[in-house]
Amino acid sequence: MIAAMLLMFAQGFGSNAADIRGEWINQRSTAIVRIEDCPSGVCGTVIWSAPTARRDAAGGGIGELNGTIVMLGFVPASTRRWRGRLFLPDHNRTVQATIELRINDELQVTGCELGGLLCKRQRWHRRSAE
Repeated sequence: MIAAMLLMFAQGFGSNAADIRGEWINQRSTAIVRIEDCPSGVCGTVIWSAPTARRDAAGGGIGELNGTIVMLGFVPASTRRWRGRLFLPDHNRTVQATIELRINDELQVTGCELGGLLCKRQRWHRRSAE
């Protein structure tokens, strides 16, 4: 029953949803996240990180940042916006989040706590093919 509902939900957005799959560089250019389909929606995994990002994650109690899933279960909220959860390695906690595909292959990533009272926003850029 749940699987059928999820399938209907996904088909409802189907080809109308913009494609965010691919590799994205965070705002400070300290991490690259690969966004791809996963069983719970769309997920993102750190595939590269700078030493500063790895130190920050270690300070939060994360042993290895590369390979860590930081975007969990994102599902379409509209054609260019998704809702899910974002794992913050440097704080070792997960927050509610939205991502929005903007112009020029830019993602606006917003994570919120305390029912949306405390939010932080970053702009990520799609990694160009090399």
